[in-house]
Amino acid sequence: MAAWLSTLAREDLDFFSRYASLDVSGGPEDISRTLQIHAARSPKATPSVLLATTGSQAAFARDLDFAREMGMAALNVAGTPEEEQLAHVCLAQAYFQNRRDEESLAAFVEHCRAAIDLGHAGTFCYERLATLYEYRGDLEEAARVSSRAVEALGAAGDNRSAARFQKRLDRLTGQRPG
Repeated sequence: MAAWLSTLAREDLDFFSRYASLDVSGGPEDISRTLQIHAARSPKATPSVLLATTGSQAAFARDLDFAREMGMAALNVAGTPEEEQLAHVCLAQAYFQNRRDEESLAAFVEHCRAAIDLGHAGTFCYERLATLYEYRGDLEEAARVSSRAVEALGAAGDNRSAARFQKRLDRLTGQRPG
């Protein structure tokens, strides 16, 4: 990853440093040393996870081109389904920021669907996708997304979020709670 980062333009390295909260200035050896220290402190922060979380921070800052670049890089180096999930969520977040553009909206849906299909257990994709389908009047698809959220979030132990989606599912399908 250090070799790849060292190929980025200085401006992109500065962005990476800001969004990752890691100083990756200097040459390849300096970048490698910084990444090794970070890996020792955060063993779960694989290169893919670091790229995806950096991209998510960029998306929230509305630095969308950089966010998409980091998301695609995360997807390219993902080695596990969990890493793929995070990369897709990062990309969904980046495309969601421009959701009024039809191409961005389509890419948002594509990446949310991919994260959900991989079993992602965060709420972002489920909430935004169910809301989109509900807004469009596709209540059947909104209910499917909500049902999948109940399953995934419940299995992950996020019972509060699962209960929220169950209420939404009940409302969408005309079921009475309890």
